[in-house]
Amino acid sequence: MNQPPRGDSPDLTIPEAVELYIRRKKADWKGETERTKRRNLGLFEDYAAESDIETVDDLTRWTVGGFTDFLMEKDYARVTVATRQKSARAWLKYLESQGLVPLGIHLAIETVRLSDEEETSDQQLAPEDARALLSFYRESAEYRGTTKHVVLEILWHVGCRMSGLRALDLEDYDPESGDLRFRNRPETGTRLKRGNTHERNVTLSETPQKVLDLYLARERIDIRDEHGRKPLITTRQGRPVRGTIRGYMYQATQPCIAEECPHGNRRPNCEYVPRTHASKCPSTRAPHAIRRGSITWQRNLGFTEQTVADRAAATPSVIRRYYDDPDYDDELQRRRNETGEIDIESHLHPTDLSEKNSE
Repeated sequence: MNQPPRGDSPDLTIPEAVELYIRRKKADWKGETERTKRRNLGLFEDYAAESDIETVDDLTRWTVGGFTDFLMEKDYARVTVATRQKSARAWLKYLESQGLVPLGIHLAIETVRLSDEEETSDQQLAPEDARALLSFYRESAEYRGTTKHVVLEILWHVGCRMSGLRALDLEDYDPESGDLRFRNRPETGTRLKRGNTHERNVTLSETPQKVLDLYLARERIDIRDEHGRKPLITTRQGRPVRGTIRGYMYQATQPCIAEECPHGNRRPNCEYVPRTHASKCPSTRAPHAIRRGSITWQRNLGFTEQTVADRAAATPSVIRRYYDDPDYDDELQRRRNETGEIDIESHLHPTDLSEKNSE
């Protein structure tokens, strides 16, 4: 296929081409998306620097295809590789539209095929979105203490799995201390992911505890499940199944319930508002995405990997590799207390100190 002439298109450096794309497209994105794009395309900049790819004129199908090898060598999870690939493809397609690179060059990046579960595992509910949603529910006379509200509070403030939430019985909650007791009961239908090793007690802070108390007093249905147990969270059929909890969260995380729709729709006539279509809204999040957002947020608060791992039933290495995904500002803030006062005169190497003391 003959390529159109480039005309007056400039030979931008790779960082300049990334910045051009972000500058012209960010009006269509929310703030979290811009940060994600910068982080993902920053990896392509790293690849270009290592491969002596300086400008867009150096981009060929062969050099672009090497980006996948670069990602694979980093030993990222498959879903992370796919996300980085998709960002690079979208950027390259934009460069094609501007006549900066040959048409079809983005096809040199063949994205990793993911299962349905893997497709959602790299998403997260951003802390600022969680804050807006929970603030709305807490201040709403209509929604405060509803099932959707209390499930979002628990998933966010604990970072537990959906299976852990549905395993909770009424007796697993201590209203005096605010403690939740996660117990493995496979013989009666609620096995924790790693069995007894994921058993633990977790404390809810004051406000989430008040929301749970309100739910128990006003919303919870007094019912037993098929094994005679009393679930903490109930439906008219007893203990909610996974699909029910997932549906609650798709509805609970619709941004238009708390603020203006980021997609330009109006809630009264939006096709995504009904329960059966809520999962199709681009901004709603499944329970796993809430778990990822919660874990990142807890780490941003300064909790150690071990503390967060103990609350969320994971290991520190799993937290690092699959869940903790801060943006650049959050990463900097975590280091600030340790590095904010670095100075050559106040932080001397031990050998420098010994030489100074001998003078």
